[in-house]
Amino acid sequence: MKKYFFLTLILLSIILFASGCVGDLVPVGENTTQDMSAYEFEVFLNNSYDNGTFIPTHTFYLSNNGSAKVVSILENQSIIKIMPLEDLSNQNSDTVSNVVVLGDISNNTNATPENIEYFASMSSPSSINYTISDDVIRGQKYVFVNFEEPVTGFVAYTMTTALGQDFIYITTPPSVVRYVLPAGYTTGNSLIGKVNPTPNEIYYDSDGRENLVWTNEVTTNGFLSMLGQFSSGNETSIEPIPKLISVKFYTKDAPRDLSIAGVVLGLVALSVYLRFKNERKKLEKIRNEFESQLYSKKKGNGKN
Repeated sequence: MKKYFFLTLILLSIILFASGCVGDLVPVGENTTQDMSAYEFEVFLNNSYDNGTFIPTHTFYLSNNGSAKVVSILENQSIIKIMPLEDLSNQNSDTVSNVVVLGDISNNTNATPENIEYFASMSSPSSINYTISDDVIRGQKYVFVNFEEPVTGFVAYTMTTALGQDFIYITTPPSVVRYVLPAGYTTGNSLIGKVNPTPNEIYYDSDGRENLVWTNEVTTNGFLSMLGQFSSGNETSIEPIPKLISVKFYTKDAPRDLSIAGVVLGLVALSVYLRFKNERKKLEKIRNEFESQLYSKKKGNGKN
């Protein structure tokens, strides 16, 4: 009897464990909603080719509402690795949502400018299945979007952000990364919000939004090469080292408002100082008069 009991217990444990693992995978079905109108599929290919080789290009449309819309242009990519900055106050929300693919299986196409333009003009999402899973690696949570076959084209998704008007992304070179700030926002003020590292290019688009562009190349010289991990097959090659790109953005009026606030505070401080100085003079005058009267009385009593 005990034998069957323990056997049943083991089977239940296996079933529960398996169900937990499967629950992490979310296959795309016919009922999956893909709202492609939420994204801008711009043919942004600045510095996306190096001697004819395509470089992954990622555009982050930032906002101040706790989310960022990401549009990547990829070639022959079977998995997307995302390191989310979760909002601990809202752990019930999906870290990655509304995944939309405008592309094709890599066996059928290449990431040429003509093909990218064709994908951008598509009127409906591509029927390419994927799964979403997550894992904790070295204490950091990662979200993985796994495609059934390698994909070439646009892959867009919405990710939660936890830092408000701060955004951090860790990229693995080679890649092209672009941050599109919300309309009416900017960055770069050392007192209010900085961007690091310095972008390779800054420009404004037709909607008046500030665009920051970084071209991340694989560096094999200097300190970076000392940190690299040599592969066993070729000791002269070096694995790309992830780079952190951070930005803190603010309204364009923020520096002016800060200056006005500084002037007001300065005037208030000056007013308080002058008033304090004036009151101190009055008190010193009263004290001197009191001491003078006291001295006169003592002097008069001495004569008597």
